[in-house]
Amino acid sequence: MTAAETIQALELSINSLITRYNEALRQIDELREANGHQRDELIRTHAELVELQNRYRTLQTAHALSTDAPERTQARKQISAIISKVDKTLELLKE
Repeated sequence: MTAAETIQALELSINSLITRYNEALRQIDELREANGHQRDELIRTHAELVELQNRYRTLQTAHALSTDAPERTQARKQISAIISKVDKTLELLKE
């Protein structure tokens, strides 16, 4: 192989590597964008889950209050515990 052929083969190899590198950069950008979308969806879904859990607890409390005495007593205890936690939190915030 002559020097000119060696240089030409080297140039082809370098061009091929540059092309592959640019393609890898493009794929990384696409993956970062997809990752951002997935992260946003996860945050939205988590917020929805928290909201649904809160609504479920509210429904459980409402159901407990509308049923017989033992369940009503338990619901009142739960409400009192929640109020107590809120009061403690407010006290900590005042400090």
